[in-house]
Amino acid sequence: MQENENKIEDIKRRLYEPRDTVTHRSKEGILHPIEHKVDQEWKNEEFTNSMNVMKKPKTSIFKKFFIFAIIFFVIAVGVASYKFYTGGTSVSSDNIDIKVAGSAFTKGGEELPLQVEIVNRNKTNLVLANLQISYPSGASDNVADVTRLPRIDIGTIKPGETITKDIKVILYGDEKTDRNVNIKLDYHPEGSNAIFTKEINYGVNISLSPLTLSIEAPDTVTSDQPVMFTVKATLNTALPNGDTVMQLTYPNNFIYESAVPAPTFGNSIWSLSALSLTNPVSVVVKGRIIGLDQDQQVFHVYAGTTRPTDRSTVDVVYSSILHSVTIVKPFIEANILVADTTSAGETINVRIAWANNLPNRITDGEIIANIGGNVVDRSSINSQEGFYDSFNNRIVWDKNSVWTLSDIEPGEKGEVSFSLKSLSLIGGQNVVKDPQMTFDVSIKGKQPSLGSTYTDVNNFSKKIVKVLSDFQIASSATFKSGALPPKAEKETQYNVTWTLSNSTNAVSGAVARASIPVYVKWVAPVSPRENISYNESTREVIWNIGSVKANTGGSLNREATFTIALTPSLSQVGSVPQLMKDLFLTGTDAFTGTSISSKRGPINTFLTGDPSFQSGQERVIN
Repeated sequence: MQENENKIEDIKRRLYEPRDTVTHRSKEGILHPIEHKVDQEWKNEEFTNSMNVMKKPKTSIFKKFFIFAIIFFVIAVGVASYKFYTGGTSVSSDNIDIKVAGSAFTKGGEELPLQVEIVNRNKTNLVLANLQISYPSGASDNVADVTRLPRIDIGTIKPGETITKDIKVILYGDEKTDRNVNIKLDYHPEGSNAIFTKEINYGVNISLSPLTLSIEAPDTVTSDQPVMFTVKATLNTALPNGDTVMQLTYPNNFIYESAVPAPTFGNSIWSLSALSLTNPVSVVVKGRIIGLDQDQQVFHVYAGTTRPTDRSTVDVVYSSILHSVTIVKPFIEANILVADTTSAGETINVRIAWANNLPNRITDGEIIANIGGNVVDRSSINSQEGFYDSFNNRIVWDKNSVWTLSDIEPGEKGEVSFSLKSLSLIGGQNVVKDPQMTFDVSIKGKQPSLGSTYTDVNNFSKKIVKVLSDFQIASSATFKSGALPPKAEKETQYNVTWTLSNSTNAVSGAVARASIPVYVKWVAPVSPRENISYNESTREVIWNIGSVKANTGGSLNREATFTIALTPSLSQVGSVPQLMKDLFLTGTDAFTGTSISSKRGPINTFLTGDPSFQSGQERVIN
C-alpha cells in the first residue's frame, strides 16, 4: 500500500513540475481564458449530420458558361426566325443593285450613251435618293481632274422597284487605255436622317484616241550638235469646243533655236485650231542638246486645253507621248554641210566634213552617202572623187578614191563633196507633195585593238533639203477705153491683170505689190472676189492674196484685175510709157516654213497680152 501511495505522490509531483518528464512537453507563458459559445439546448446530432449529407455542392464556372451559351443561342434563333418570317425593316447597301448597260469600248472624244439601272431589294423605302456621275476629264490619271455631271434627283425608291436613268459621257485617253465612270447613289433609309452611299465603277476601254501624237526624231544625238524633230498631231475622232493646243516640254539641257510654224505662246505651245480629220498639224523644232556621253534626255508632248488664266500649261490632257534621246560621242564623225532649202531645178553642192575624234588611228575609212527623196534628178548627180552607184542610189568614198581615208590619225579632218539638182516642178502632170531630198551619210573605219584585231567604228548623220515651191506672178495689160494709141493730155484706160502660178507647196500670207508712175491714175478694182487696194501715199497697188493652193496656174486659176488711167504729157510724145513699175510677190512656203519671193519687171503700153493690139499703138501721139 505504501508503495502505491508513493507512486501516486510521485505522479502528482511530476504533474506540477515545470518540465513534463512524462510527455517531455514544456509549459511556457501564461494561460488565458478562451470563451466558447455553447448552445443552451441539446441538439439532435443525428438529424444535423443527415442534413449535411443531403446538401448539394456548388455549380462550377464552366457549367454556368455552358448554360449561358445555350440561352443565348435560343434567343438568337428566335430573333433570326422572327426576322425571317416577318421580313425585317433594316436597310443594307448589299441589297441595292447598280447595273450599267452600254458599250465597254468607245472612241476618245465621242459621246458614250450609258443606261444606269438601280434595283432596291430592301424591305423598306429609300428616300431622297440621288445619282452622281463622275469620270476623268482628260487622258491623265489625276484623281482631282474629273468631270461631274449634274446631280440626278431620283426621290423615293420603293422595295423591289427598279429605276433606270440614261446618261452620256465623253472620255479621253490613249488608245487601249482604261477609264472608269464612277456611279454613286446617295439615299436615306425611310425614317432615318442618316445618309448612306452605294458606289460602283464602270470600266470603259478607249478603242481610239481622239487624236494621235507622233514624234520623228533621232534616238541618239551628239552633244552640242544641231538636232531637228517633227511632232505631228492627227485627229481621229472629234475634240470638244475650246482652244485645243499642243505643248512640248524640253529637257533641261535642250537649247531651243527655232520652230516651223512658230509657237503661238512662248516656245512650247502651238494652237491646234486648224486640226481636222483631213488636215493634220505638224511642227518642226530645231535646237541643240548639251550633255555627257550616254546621258538620256526626254521630250514630252501633250495635247489638250489650257486654263483660261494660264496658257503656258495644258490643263486637261487628251493625248500624250514621250521620246527619249541618248547623247553619244561620235568616235568618227561626218557632218553634212548643205542649205536647208533649195529652189526647183537649182544645182546644190553638198559637202561632207569628216573627223577622227578618237585618240587612236583609224584605218580603212569609208564614207557612204545614200541619196533619197521625191524630186532628185538622178542624172545630175556628180562627184569628182566618189563613185556614184546609181543602182543603189549612193556615192561611195574609200581609200581607193581618197587616199587620206586609208589611215586617219587622231584629230585628223577632211572633206568630200558632190552636187545634184532637183527635178523641175513646173508644168508636171502630177503635183509632188512635200518635195524634198534626203542625204543619209555613214562613215566607218577600223580601230586597231590589242594584238592584230580591229574594232569597227561608225557614225551616221542625216540631212533633209526641202524644195521650195515655184511661186510666180505674171502681169499684163489690155486696152479698155480712151485714145489708142495714147494721145498727149488725153486719158486712156487700161485693165491690168496679175496672174499667179504655184507648183507643189501651199503658200500662206501672200502679197503682191507694184507702184504706178505719177502720170498714171488708179481707177478701181475689177475682180470682186480679190482683196485689191491702192495706197495713195506710196502710189502702190496692193493685192492681199492670202493662201495659195498648190498647182495654182495648172488645174487652178487665181488672178486679179484692176483699172488704171494713163494721161501722157507732151514730153512723152513718141515714147512707150510705163503703166506699172516692178511687181514684187512674197509669201511663206507652208512645207518649208521659209519666206519665198519673186519679181516681175515693169509693163508698158506695148500690150502683148491684148489680142486686138496692133504694133505702133504703143507710142504716144500728139
